[in-house]
Amino acid sequence: MKRIVTLTGVLALALSMQACVIAPGMTMTEPAEIDEENVIQVQPITLELLKQKEVERENSVRELTEVFASEVTSYEIGAGDVLQITVWDHPELTIPAGSFRDAEEAGQKVDEEGFLYYPYVGLVKVTGMTVGQVREIITERISTYIQDPQLDVRVVAFRSKRAYVVGEVKNPGIRPIVDIPMTIADAISLSGGLTERAFKSGVNVSRNGKVYAIDLKAMYDYADASQNMTLQHGDIVNVLDRSQQKVFVIGEVRKPGPVEIINSQLSLSAALGEVGGVSQTTANPSGIYVIRGSSGDNPEIYHLDAQFATGMVLADRFALEAQDVIFVDTAGVSQWTRVITQLLPSVSIIGVADNITSN
Repeated sequence: MKRIVTLTGVLALALSMQACVIAPGMTMTEPAEIDEENVIQVQPITLELLKQKEVERENSVRELTEVFASEVTSYEIGAGDVLQITVWDHPELTIPAGSFRDAEEAGQKVDEEGFLYYPYVGLVKVTGMTVGQVREIITERISTYIQDPQLDVRVVAFRSKRAYVVGEVKNPGIRPIVDIPMTIADAISLSGGLTERAFKSGVNVSRNGKVYAIDLKAMYDYADASQNMTLQHGDIVNVLDRSQQKVFVIGEVRKPGPVEIINSQLSLSAALGEVGGVSQTTANPSGIYVIRGSSGDNPEIYHLDAQFATGMVLADRFALEAQDVIFVDTAGVSQWTRVITQLLPSVSIIGVADNITSN
């Protein structure tokens, strides 16, 4: 009896030690009760969730449209811009460019405080005005000295506003914003176009502390004008690197590893197909998880039960995002088989030691 108790105790200890080794990374269990402070809630992938995601996407497109629709398309003069003001029939008021001076050198520059000086008019605050508004105010003030003045005002050097294009374009750098509105497509074209490493659908625009995700595929392939936003002063256009647009599939699949997102479209079912599908012998089809934003403050976990055909239909409609992690859980039988496989050497050693003790 003492021998049986001793062997049983050793087996229990071995099982507890092996469980510590096997459990992490092999299975994922959801808590019976959700503690909102300490546990991240797992969201099941259902038709309702897919509809919610579609509404969120439509709302984001609508937000882009509303933001861009409220933009001012007329160019507003800023500090550093150079204006050329011509008063017809009064050449004494127009500084001649001459053969060695271009219009930019001969024009009137707006100073850092936003003022412009012009004869008979003095200092005029012109920042924030359009060319037409500057023409009106100078015409009004100079009419005291000149009867029925005819003025022409134009910007000959755009220096006050600029956008920045970085990332996977051939010629990244600063792009001045002129009186002709510059869109994202214009900025990319002026930068030499996309490189071979560029992610066609991965463009982020930073404005006033907020980042907008732009879908170039929708803009180029489907003529979605809502994606071709007009740039403003200080905007940063960042064309993403294609190598970072991947998801990672781990767990009970045939070929675990990264899967690249091509043209911004990759569903959960397609990602599983790229790695050869789930293992028919060791996977638990009811335990497929998508972990999103694991490095952020609010990661999300989605759960798919694919033991029935309807599950794969949902998987085909669930869109993945870059850096998502897909985990396929292990079937219960496979877990027990692995425990036994790892225990057999220990049990054999225990048996040999027990025989030696008996002899």
